[in-house]
Amino acid sequence: MKKLTFIFLALITLRVFANDSAYYASGNQLIPITETDICVTKEVLTIEKKTVYEQNDAGETVGKQYFAYVTVDYTFFNPGPEKTILVGFEAPSPNGDVDGTPKNGAHPYISDFDVNVNSELLEFKTSIVNTENYYVNNKINAKTEEEIINNGFDQNSPDFYYVYHFNANFKSGLNKITHTYRFNMSGSVMGGYNFDYILTAANRWGNNQIDDFTLIIDMGISEIFSMRNTFFDDKSEWKIPYGKCYDSGDEKTKFITGTGRVIFHKKNFKPKGELYLGSSRDEREYGYPAFDYSIYGLPEYINSDISSTRSVDENSFKILRNLPFALRGYVFKTEVIQEYYSSQWWYSPKPEYKATLDELSSEEINWLEKVKSNKWDSEYKEDNKTYYRYAPY
Repeated sequence: MKKLTFIFLALITLRVFANDSAYYASGNQLIPITETDICVTKEVLTIEKKTVYEQNDAGETVGKQYFAYVTVDYTFFNPGPEKTILVGFEAPSPNGDVDGTPKNGAHPYISDFDVNVNSELLEFKTSIVNTENYYVNNKINAKTEEEIINNGFDQNSPDFYYVYHFNANFKSGLNKITHTYRFNMSGSVMGGYNFDYILTAANRWGNNQIDDFTLIIDMGISEIFSMRNTFFDDKSEWKIPYGKCYDSGDEKTKFITGTGRVIFHKKNFKPKGELYLGSSRDEREYGYPAFDYSIYGLPEYINSDISSTRSVDENSFKILRNLPFALRGYVFKTEVIQEYYSSQWWYSPKPEYKATLDELSSEEINWLEKVKSNKWDSEYKEDNKTYYRYAPY
């Protein structure tokens, strides 16, 4: 029988990242705990960020928490006769500024866990394990909650893992599994939100790959986030229906979304790295030191909340000062300006529109005067580098 082990390098990477922040949980693939020749012929992985607002007794909003909602649609192929195998989902413990105490024997920050196999909702169990080879003598070598808590337990750095597991019956030929769950997205003082997803676990199935893989990430409208180039090569492998992406250096790709979705698709996908996604402290909410058109998108409005009226170079200045007219659909004759606004999800060109200052609001005029008075300064680029340095990814 195949020796099953945790992918410890991935799990250690995820936990170490959160030493000065709060690491709650990671997404992961379903994996065969027992040896199998069953193959993953197709997988559609959808990850959606949702915000839950916290309220006090008076009904006032006092905070917010980001959650990653995960839906995975698998198609498996069983080349042999019908069989039942033990399938698992491995989850590292939370780490950092968290309470890592198990919740009823399960992960404290993973919830709404469901598995549907060939249209049948299955029951599952959760085990706590603290060894690399936890499947011994045809059973999971699990620890009780009492055992791990009474043995030098540190709620900020638990030294055990969780395995959600269930028996799945695979008929001969094609089988469908839908797996859904949610987990708290991690964060830090300097970061907005981030999460990780373990992709390499999919290599444990019989074909050691995913024949047809689609990843759909939806962080919401007008979001800015980055991903490490770990399981993909560069921005050319991504489709963004509304928005833009670019290589931001340090082997990262930065995304600016319109409707929210970015899509990655690959045949014969054999992941060599995990998914690491993060957003620095909300750039839409807090602004940025100076506008750089090669890095930042612009919002679909102008008001006093837009803190930055500075630009890093001439092209950025020209683009920024034309924002009021782009919002009204003006079609620009200058190529760099038109290309930039054509990449913004909210831009809707209206060839018949003629730009005039008279139709701008007093707020827009005041904002535009500030932009023109600041003009541009290349030294602002250093401010942007300092600002961006704190992005978690």
